[in-house]
Amino acid sequence: MARPTSRRSLRFENLEDRQLLSSVAPNNDQQLALQLINMARTTPQAAAQWISKNVGSDVSKTLKAYNVDVNAVKATIANSRPLPPVAWNSNLADAAQAHSQDMADNQFQSHTGSDGSSADARIASSGYKAATTGENAFAYANSVDNAMQAFLYDWGVADAGHRRNLLQPGVSPDASFTDVGVGVAKSTGKVGPVLVTQDFGSRSNAPAQLVGVVYGDSDGNDFYTPGEGQGGVEIDATNLDSGKTASTKTWDSGGYQMPLSPGRYQVTASENNVVIKQINLSVANLNVAQDFLTSDAWDGRSLSAATAKSTPPAAPTVQAARVAPAAVTMAATSAPAPTPTPAPVTVSVASTPAPSNGSKVAVFAPSDWKGPSVTVASTPADDAATAKAPLANWTTWKANAR
Repeated sequence: MARPTSRRSLRFENLEDRQLLSSVAPNNDQQLALQLINMARTTPQAAAQWISKNVGSDVSKTLKAYNVDVNAVKATIANSRPLPPVAWNSNLADAAQAHSQDMADNQFQSHTGSDGSSADARIASSGYKAATTGENAFAYANSVDNAMQAFLYDWGVADAGHRRNLLQPGVSPDASFTDVGVGVAKSTGKVGPVLVTQDFGSRSNAPAQLVGVVYGDSDGNDFYTPGEGQGGVEIDATNLDSGKTASTKTWDSGGYQMPLSPGRYQVTASENNVVIKQINLSVANLNVAQDFLTSDAWDGRSLSAATAKSTPPAAPTVQAARVAPAAVTMAATSAPAPTPTPAPVTVSVASTPAPSNGSKVAVFAPSDWKGPSVTVASTPADDAATAKAPLANWTTWKANAR
């Protein structure tokens, strides 16, 4: 498959379990990817709104060329069962970043690395002890959010493998992915300009994590935008029954996470001893998301006053993660209509055969992923749909030399 002949312009520290925290924090682009992934998982209706409001004419032509039923995709996403958010994992991030950079350095798109490595092997080599794993990869994105758009629409992939890795239909919440790492690389060659790999995983007996981001909504789009994150904000989670407190500080990107034992918690976000917001939530055995918005009115109390020991409330309020309806925008240009964008590649594998009880299942097996791709002529076709041609095996797809 050749690249498009024209470019689109779419624009811790913890008191309980230190070794499970990421040693390498996500950068701004990776944090955006994490927020978009968790929006899709925790509030699929918001994700359906997001993709429906961010389709430029160029993407519309690509969707048409691949015969994507946009309304059906939106309905599929909106009707998906909400899943727990995934937590950032530095090992998965290392594997994903290495693969994105490999594709950029060697100008290809595939799950097989230039050294012959598989996604499963790369994840295992990173040190991640997986029960199940999955990988999405796209070497022709224009931005991180454009890559997420491609994964959700999943143009050119017959079994919608990317979307299934994100939304995991048929997988129970307690058997779903618990962690993710995202690799973002840049290229000015025949691939790119942005290459994105998402590596997902689950671990047996992984503790639940509280995950989120602290940001100021300076652009007013009601969603995290790179550069809006507030680093160094203190997050304190006090168990309302035991009185023990776990603490961490937000990364430079504004994100944070901490593993928590099951229980009722009072979670306080503060900066310079001034409380931004304090909420009550419950943690069971699944990850929980909670964002804090610094551009909203602050609580204003001192941290010591807000966290003074008091009688736990009889029924603490469980607050869901703050989600953005659909306001993230990607600017379209008035450039001539491009030929269809190459489809991303997807893989989902398990380190052990999928058990019959559904406790830790692979979404599907590599041998199942046979889907159409597109070969684009050296000169733009008048009708983008005429450029389509099926390839034998999606998982072994590589870009043709031009």
